[in-house]
Amino acid sequence: MNTRDLDYFRALVDCQNYTMVAKQFAVSQPAVTQAIHRLEKEFAVKLVIQDRRHQQTNITRAGQLLYKNARQIQASLQLAHREIQSTLQTDIRFGLPPIIGTLYFPQIAEKLLQNGLLQQLKITETGSDELLRKLVHGEINIALLGSYLPFDLPTVRAVHLGARPFSIIVSPQNSLAKQAAVSFKDLGQAQFIGLDGKYVHPQAFRAYCDFAGVHPEVIYRTPDISWVKALVKANLGISLLVRDVVKADDGVVCLEIKDQLPVSFNISVVTRAGYLPTTDEQRFIDQLLKMKI
Repeated sequence: MNTRDLDYFRALVDCQNYTMVAKQFAVSQPAVTQAIHRLEKEFAVKLVIQDRRHQQTNITRAGQLLYKNARQIQASLQLAHREIQSTLQTDIRFGLPPIIGTLYFPQIAEKLLQNGLLQQLKITETGSDELLRKLVHGEINIALLGSYLPFDLPTVRAVHLGARPFSIIVSPQNSLAKQAAVSFKDLGQAQFIGLDGKYVHPQAFRAYCDFAGVHPEVIYRTPDISWVKALVKANLGISLLVRDVVKADDGVVCLEIKDQLPVSFNISVVTRAGYLPTTDEQRFIDQLLKMKI
């Protein structure tokens, strides 16, 4: 099967016009027609019906099924290309979220340097949600990821290293600062400073809110953890953060969350399902698995 034929077919389903598809790919209209005929011969079924009376292009049910599967086929081919191209490089393409990179990764940095692995790392640093997307699409091959629940996805293989609690952080001037712990049901009228969607914190926040049946206002979102703590310190709002990221000199108060919910900052070593690591990548993974959380 010619993958270009699938490109033409998908475009035809989208616009249902042979002339437009030909212009989109800078080919002749007969070239598009021949591609469709090849696919129909390949699958021994009619994919497209031309209604010349009404000048319409109709996609059969078989054609609709091929369209759905063609997207998966092409995504798998693109992933295969990325994985095969990566065999030509010595770099270890690794995803590392800022929180995990600051708090836990330094445990093994010296050992990686001694083993010659640190120099091979090509690190992509962003939030765990964004890194998960990049991992699944083959832009990186290994990642240390945070999640508010342990990973249970068919697209990845995850080894759970441990979990750390979330906390509510408030300014010392906030009335909540006098408490040691708080329930989300008491925070329905609070104003929150949140991290953006690249992190797992928004998912944990929604889980706590749904459990408590409250919908507090998020007045500002930022990708910068330091900025979150600074705004909370200035008493402009409160926030939900993983407890370990808050230091004594940050000028904020940490409150334990009372809600009995199985939500925490889970840390895992993650690779794509079915991915075959190189020898150096496996050595690197073995070091990651030794981290203490």
